[in-house]
Amino acid sequence: MADCITTKRLTLRRFRPADAAQVADLVGDYEVARWLVRVPHPYAVADAHSFITTHAPTAKGIYAVTLADQVIGSCSIEDELGFWLGQPFWGAGYATEAARAVIAQYFDQSDADLVSGYVIGNDASSNVLQKLGFERGNIVEQTSLSAQEPVHIQKMVLCKADWDRRT
Repeated sequence: MADCITTKRLTLRRFRPADAAQVADLVGDYEVARWLVRVPHPYAVADAHSFITTHAPTAKGIYAVTLADQVIGSCSIEDELGFWLGQPFWGAGYATEAARAVIAQYFDQSDADLVSGYVIGNDASSNVLQKLGFERGNIVEQTSLSAQEPVHIQKMVLCKADWDRRT
């Protein structure tokens, strides 16, 4: 995966240590964290700094989603596609735009199906994945670090042939 991807409105780049305060502010909002099973709540600057210094330098598929060089969220493909945006940036199409760019790069390098998912009840993420062509798979249960209880995840799958037909 490339170190930087540019779309019409966004730049997806590696996280920087200086991003920690903004990441903590955005993910520290429970309305964001509640939909992310691997993010604890509360989420402090130290948590963001730990994530940035531990994962971001070595994982090529993790991007800071930026608008005018301000971090507004993240989009990644590690084992599966994941994304989040800070609440002030919801509803503007940024998640779809960022995910579309990351998926395009993924399918340029792989023919393997791409998996994603969302916490049931997160209609916004469901809509993003459906717009991108993902199809419903099975429902699994995972423990949410932010809610500290089990949640149900609707798994979604996108195959390269379907992606190619849509692009």
